[in-house]
Amino acid sequence: MSRTFQRTVATVAASLFVAGSTAAFAAGPADPRPLPRNPSAAARPLPKGEKPAVIKASADDAPPALAIPNIESEEQTPVKATHGKGSDPFADRASSNLVNRSSAKGSDPVADDETLVPEPTAAVSLLQDGVPPAPGGSNEYDPGTTEPDDVFASPETIGCIPYFPHLGGNYAVCLPHAQPVFHDECIPEEHEPAYWRIKEHFIGCLEKPHEPLVHLFECILHEEHVVTALDVNPCPIGIQPLPPRPSLVIEWNERFLSPGWLKQGCCTPTGEVVRPAFWVWGEYRTHIAYRENRVGNPDQFTEWANRLDLFGQLNLTGTERLMIGLRPLDEQDGVFQQWREFTTYDFKENKWIDGWNTDVQTLFFEGDFGEIFPFISPYDFEATDYGFSVGRQPLLLQQGLLINEDRMDMVTVTRNTLNGGGNLNLRITGAWAFNEINRHGLTAPAAFNFEEEDTQLFGLFTESDFAWSTVNLDAAFLDSNEFGDDLFAVGLSFTQRMKGYHNTYNSFLSALASVATDGETPAAGDGQLLFGQLAWTPHHTEDVIYVNGFWANDQFTSPARGPLMGGPMGQVGLLFAHVELGRYGPVLNNQTNEAAGASLGYQMFFDHTRQNVTVEIGGRSGTPRRTGNNGMIGLVTNYQRAMGQHWIWVLEGFVGKTEEIDMTSGVRTEILYRF
Repeated sequence: MSRTFQRTVATVAASLFVAGSTAAFAAGPADPRPLPRNPSAAARPLPKGEKPAVIKASADDAPPALAIPNIESEEQTPVKATHGKGSDPFADRASSNLVNRSSAKGSDPVADDETLVPEPTAAVSLLQDGVPPAPGGSNEYDPGTTEPDDVFASPETIGCIPYFPHLGGNYAVCLPHAQPVFHDECIPEEHEPAYWRIKEHFIGCLEKPHEPLVHLFECILHEEHVVTALDVNPCPIGIQPLPPRPSLVIEWNERFLSPGWLKQGCCTPTGEVVRPAFWVWGEYRTHIAYRENRVGNPDQFTEWANRLDLFGQLNLTGTERLMIGLRPLDEQDGVFQQWREFTTYDFKENKWIDGWNTDVQTLFFEGDFGEIFPFISPYDFEATDYGFSVGRQPLLLQQGLLINEDRMDMVTVTRNTLNGGGNLNLRITGAWAFNEINRHGLTAPAAFNFEEEDTQLFGLFTESDFAWSTVNLDAAFLDSNEFGDDLFAVGLSFTQRMKGYHNTYNSFLSALASVATDGETPAAGDGQLLFGQLAWTPHHTEDVIYVNGFWANDQFTSPARGPLMGGPMGQVGLLFAHVELGRYGPVLNNQTNEAAGASLGYQMFFDHTRQNVTVEIGGRSGTPRRTGNNGMIGLVTNYQRAMGQHWIWVLEGFVGKTEEIDMTSGVRTEILYRF
């Protein structure tokens, strides 16, 4: 009985062994390759001449060095990760089944076979919502503890999406194949509107000189032009170290923009907490300039001029401060205050010009009523936030077109943070100036700046922020008690970014008018002025191209202008602006009596933006209503180079031509030190 039972057990075991061996032989070895997302998109060799469809997966979703099996080879190919050398634990393993995609041609047994479908740039993605984590697994993949054999293990499948529970996270492998994409002729191609096609065609014509100029100055400077990087690095850059902040000359009690704890401060009788601090800083400029055949002054001159601006600021709180400024190396000269006399050595006359002085250029106090008297509205429910300033201070309106004065004794009151009706923020400032008001005339005897006694200026200035633009509406009235030539002037401007079809553009438009209420004089005239600026950045660069233009009707006059500012058209470009150092004035006349002009400039950046070159061409001419006016044209090149954290070197030269007058030219080199 027992022998018969033993024979039966042996027969059954032999039958099971034969059946298992046959099934194993028929099934073959286990296939470690993941299942495709779409069975119809399974890997297959392509016939000769047929191009494969490639999916570009996002590299941001790829974990570092996660390898996938090669479809046409038993070799395993890792996805290249953007890590530094030594950061990939698989990169240094001497394993024949790891192939680096960045290797030279011939090192990849699959890359040279044209019949195989290429792999995408990133084939591994992290599963999003809807895929549960592996049992007992972590959501993080640690390449330092995961072995390569685990990476190539067979995946499980959730629906149609395979994932690797062996990795301790939800990682799915996307196969590099998909359904081919065909062009659908039923979908119309998008074209730019006709008006933008015309505008940007004109702008494209203005950009044509940009590239030759870049190549020219690359050869001259032997520096690389700054371009925008196109490659997207999926690795986070992390926290970058900041360069050390240069200290001011004096930083008492609290440092300027320094990290750390704030001082305790002291409480005033009004309830305001005061934390006093005193800072001193400044700027020194010196240049050597040569110029010949100036318009109206054909004499040549060569000078070495110097200018020093010193500022001191006593901070009481974040909104209250006392500001003082000096310019000891240049002084406002003469009874009529026609110009500023700089400390200069005149090489032609072989003499020194002394501009040393101790005059106070700037001295004012500014604050906020709501902060000085917080007990009036402890919880800021009341409208008590009125800013104010009292003292000698500069004033700039409409980018210097309406008023550009570097010092006036003035009182201002400002109401800010008003909104409603589509207005995001409205600022209103009322001003009253009662001393140190300089005026600029267009014709003799007031062809230069002069200062009037007992003259007052009243102004109302507003700035409104809308979603589409920033709007400035400014008005000023000059009450002249000395000569009786009162003047009223108003300006309206719009500053906005315009979005074109291929680029965005920064634009500024301004319309101004002046009315001589007591009749026209050499220093007060009736007239209108239109001014516009357009600037944009060419694609893949940090450069700037700008086009500026103006048109002046009759005799537009500004209520107040500083001695060095000249006419209102200094904003047109380098050719029209005063350098505000020495006698080196603007190349082209910046007056606004019956004239029109424009400028076109290219600013190019090199050496990681530490060097820049600006090339500008421009001109002006009289309008048909004016007789006896000569047209002018000029070309200027300005080079700037940063040296360290404090120094800037400037080199500038120009050539110009006026009708019926010889060519004008000039060159200067400047060193600017900020401390």
